[in-house]
Amino acid sequence: MPFCPECECKYAQGVAQCPICASPLVETLNEASTWVCDECKEEIPGDARFCPVCGTAFVDDLRCLTQPDQPAHGRCVVCGQHVCGDCGIRRQGRYFCERHGLEEESPVEEEILYRAEDREALNYRRYLAQQGVDCRVFSAEQDAGLLLDTRSIDEARIIVPSKHQASAREWMASRSIDKGHVLFQCERCSALNGFDGGGCANCGGS
Repeated sequence: MPFCPECECKYAQGVAQCPICASPLVETLNEASTWVCDECKEEIPGDARFCPVCGTAFVDDLRCLTQPDQPAHGRCVVCGQHVCGDCGIRRQGRYFCERHGLEEESPVEEEILYRAEDREALNYRRYLAQQGVDCRVFSAEQDAGLLLDTRSIDEARIIVPSKHQASAREWMASRSIDKGHVLFQCERCSALNGFDGGGCANCGGS
């Protein structure tokens, strides 16, 4: 996916200019730091924890979403779910979760169609990007399988990586934003939850 060299946000394929600062997008934030994935032979960023093309995991401290006691072998190329050897499905050299791996046709990357109320979510995302917090708009179709509590599906607006919890919570408090509108994604097991009381409710990660 392309990135903005100024805001350091990532965007869907086909976007050529950052909607926040109008900078032309680049394929990687550090053009010099790239290498080739051993599985699919595609060139990828040198600091990638997963191959963005085939989903292969490159680090061993990640956990499966549905079996958090098992190490993740890859990440679903559709929804980003971390999968172990038992849960993951390999099709055409790529990792899929059970839900997306059983589809008859390999999914094609398309622009996400947002709900009407997601204009608010886009505003949240834009502001957080200006603060250096990388986040994305919640999509029920794509992200529902990552939720620990499906009741959040009607409230969620954006997804923030767990490493940005502190700054995101500070911003939420300053704007009186309902905590249910923001979900945190565990970088260890990919689960989406509120992280109330500290770590991820699925794997205990921070």
